[in-house]
Amino acid sequence: MVIINCIVWLGVAMWMVLAAPAINTDRYGNDIIFVAISVCKRSRKDWVTCSFDRDQPIVCCQNTTNTVGESAISKLGTVLVQRSSSIAERMCDSFPPTSALTNHIFNGIEAALNEFPHMAALGYPAKGEETPFRCGASLISSRFLLTAAHCLSPQKPTYARLGVVKLIDYDTNDPPVDVVIEQTFIHPNYTGRPLKNDIALLLLNRTITENFLHPACLFTNYTDPDSDTFLTIAGWGSTDPNDVSTSPILLKANVTTLLRDTCNSTLAQNKSGRRSPNELQESQLCALGRNAQNETTGDTCVGDSGGPLELVDGRRRYIVGVTSSGKLCGSRWPGIYTRVSRYLDWIESIVWPAGGVIPN
Repeated sequence: MVIINCIVWLGVAMWMVLAAPAINTDRYGNDIIFVAISVCKRSRKDWVTCSFDRDQPIVCCQNTTNTVGESAISKLGTVLVQRSSSIAERMCDSFPPTSALTNHIFNGIEAALNEFPHMAALGYPAKGEETPFRCGASLISSRFLLTAAHCLSPQKPTYARLGVVKLIDYDTNDPPVDVVIEQTFIHPNYTGRPLKNDIALLLLNRTITENFLHPACLFTNYTDPDSDTFLTIAGWGSTDPNDVSTSPILLKANVTTLLRDTCNSTLAQNKSGRRSPNELQESQLCALGRNAQNETTGDTCVGDSGGPLELVDGRRRYIVGVTSSGKLCGSRWPGIYTRVSRYLDWIESIVWPAGGVIPN
């Protein structure tokens, strides 16, 4: 299949300008041609967002004949070819490895110091002296955190705390690393009701240089990990379904993914949960907890909103999802996570805007 892509808005940092038409391939194996918007003959309602340049959408106009006609190519002026498909993978290779601590962990136990060097707690404005921490986030580069979009509403966090297991009574020789959040990027298609595209990026006001803080890699595979593969959630979330206060200590737990149909049928059995999403979207995945006997358990409330759902592979940690929503904490209902692999173009265009540029 060939897809003609209409450039609605152009950010020079992300694109390579060519003198003649060129064809690239997208993540699904479709041939892609980037052309001026005037070449697209189909109505606006047929456009779909295929990529991003910072917060500006790039839309695609599909050719219904599955070919690019000579007349369309002859009308091409400047052709733009995207080169961002492996940016996240290349950046991952440049990150230092994490601790070799075991990943055989079970629900609701305390994390070890330096076990999650990418983990951040988001601090919010408050009238009192004590700053409330309501969401988690993950360091994915030296300047950016990945979190959930709903964590930026109604209040936006003002700073991030990194490098600690205990939020208040620090368990390190050095004080925690508190960094001001300079700018926020909410996915342009985010909606709160129903909860969709629940993902956001936070730009820090300085580069993270501390040697005990490392970014996590992004999971770039469009296929979810197998249901028998342990994934990890971590955060300062509540440990009691009847208590909405957060834990002062970073906790971790094991979860495994569920197939979409299984997840939807499970969620449909209970309509009264305090965190009740609509039917699972392609951009979401769901997971259930596992106990020490590898038995299925419910959402343990350990994972903060915005915190990571991650895969440990050797000494690399890959963020598969961002904690988003679910049903009742502490019940048998699965938690819902934003699937990171569906948002790689958007993430890369903001975090590494020049990462795929090839000089003319």
